[in-house]
Amino acid sequence: MLKGRNLQIFSVLFILIILSGCKNPFKTRKSPPPKGQVGTWSTPSKPEIVLENLMHSYNEKIIENFNLCLSDTFVFSAPEDSIEAANINQDYLFADWNQNTEKRVTANIFNIFKQYPDSIDFSLYLNFETISKGEQTDSTEVLFIDYKLSIWRFKPKQDTIEATGTSTFHLKETGLNWWSIYFWEDRPKSPGGYNWANFKAEYRY
Repeated sequence: MLKGRNLQIFSVLFILIILSGCKNPFKTRKSPPPKGQVGTWSTPSKPEIVLENLMHSYNEKIIENFNLCLSDTFVFSAPEDSIEAANINQDYLFADWNQNTEKRVTANIFNIFKQYPDSIDFSLYLNFETISKGEQTDSTEVLFIDYKLSIWRFKPKQDTIEATGTSTFHLKETGLNWWSIYFWEDRPKSPGGYNWANFKAEYRY
């Protein structure tokens, strides 16, 4: 009889706890949100996806995603700009441009533009309709693609600068279903024109 009374008391207390709004100790804990890639990102199972990730990471200014597009042996080259720079004793702007340089320069760009969103911004467009393929093997591929990088300055006056040209990306499969860029060559749309390489070089030093 006493055991039955204790059971009734426990039931009443349990109901009162629920009705009083107290946290239910028996409620299943909500699972934390999954830890995934921030921003727009797809597993680079094909060379073209690497370029898609590159464009999204640039527009979203997410340096972690951008860095994932580069291989450990990455090198950047802007031959026409290098010749032009050498003529005015500024060839150092493009010299020894390896993975560490690319990461540092891009991080500088992202940080500065995120710091002053009311003054400056940019938008990168890779024209996938113009993409073409060069030499390829089972684990390497060369892609050519036209681009337009629009840079907006809102202060002290509104101005738009466009960097246009063609980038050549040499990619390799660095892991199972994982492609990355190991050589990036950039050329302006017209000789001496302003291109992506010029834009990046402004933030190297």
